[in-house]
Amino acid sequence: MLDKAVAAALSSLLLLGAAAAHADGAQVAELVPVNPPTMYYPAPSSGPAPAPRTVAPSAPAAPAAAADPTEKTGPAELEDGWEGGPSRDRDGKFAYCAIEGRFDTGHVLMIARNVKGEVNLGMGIPGAELPNGEQWKVKVVVDGKLTRERRALAPKPDMLVIPNGKDEELYTALMNGKEVVFASDADRMAFALKGTKKVLTDLKTCVDKAGAVPPIDTRTKKVAARPDELPEGLADLLKAAGVRDVKRVSLENVPKGERPADMAWRIGPIVGGIRERMVEEGSKLEDLSAGYVDAMKKRCEGGTPTASLSAVEDLPGLMLRTGSVDCALKEGKMHVSLTFFLSPGRLFTILFHEAQEADIGLADKVRDNLAEVLRRLAVNPPTAQPSSGQSPAAPAPAQTGKP
Repeated sequence: MLDKAVAAALSSLLLLGAAAAHADGAQVAELVPVNPPTMYYPAPSSGPAPAPRTVAPSAPAAPAAAADPTEKTGPAELEDGWEGGPSRDRDGKFAYCAIEGRFDTGHVLMIARNVKGEVNLGMGIPGAELPNGEQWKVKVVVDGKLTRERRALAPKPDMLVIPNGKDEELYTALMNGKEVVFASDADRMAFALKGTKKVLTDLKTCVDKAGAVPPIDTRTKKVAARPDELPEGLADLLKAAGVRDVKRVSLENVPKGERPADMAWRIGPIVGGIRERMVEEGSKLEDLSAGYVDAMKKRCEGGTPTASLSAVEDLPGLMLRTGSVDCALKEGKMHVSLTFFLSPGRLFTILFHEAQEADIGLADKVRDNLAEVLRRLAVNPPTAQPSSGQSPAAPAPAQTGKP
């Protein structure tokens, strides 16, 4: 079951002293968008992605070239180094490891490997507008010696992914080669393979150890994330719930064992947070959420706690529950709106939003919108696409036939 000490970490407002902070202009949409985006945080498993449509004659023949061509004649050069690490699938289980590097043409080269040894290559193409779900014939050539004929697809308008299945010969060539070329009937893009021996060795180790390794990072110039921004996947989830003007709240000054959340943010007068923990096999959302609420009520020191919880919703691939906890103090009421969900992979997620009495309606609106987004994802799961923290080159099922 969820560790009691973890559950007891209640309030980012209490710990951060943020209760009195107020921001103008924060809004919560009245209606939840009909088509919420794919999220990094667990959503119901969507099963195998549908096969992409075959490209029509009028479609672009070759998406591999840069949107803004340069006069560079040699291969694109790695600007600094590689970064990456493990990623989870939608139910919270380890899925694959991936690395990516940015090149001097503006392209991003990505390599991903899963537990079956299947490898995908991905290329970020700035400014491209590729038709979603279509396919192109592409040759992958390493050092002019090893050649593979593949089909590339575009999961995003500015991204190309080439599934390769299990191909250790190609993987070894990428480790030891000097140049990889992606070529179609009309376009050609070449990348210098600098540093791939080390990072692809690390990538395989990452997979062999199910992601239990330090992040892969050979860069010399670390680019710090903006302190006021949330990861893309989490930001997409809040955006899908109609939330605007979200600002990240730093937890760096709070000891790790005392942090109320894995990540926290502010939406105008309210503060939100997320906690995710793997739980034991057979754990029930009803017990997990009730235990968390009981721990929160105990933290209402010097006040009167009350709580309410909805019935557990058994959705396709997702258990969902909402609720709230109130702590009536002499200074006023502290209200915490709660959204709980449990994935088939035993990942227990808590989203909370805390407010003073005057802003209870806003906190509850965010909670209800988040729950509606999750319901819609459960009924109509989107085609799996990666987001923040995940490589767009997540390995697909192995191809049939020989390379």
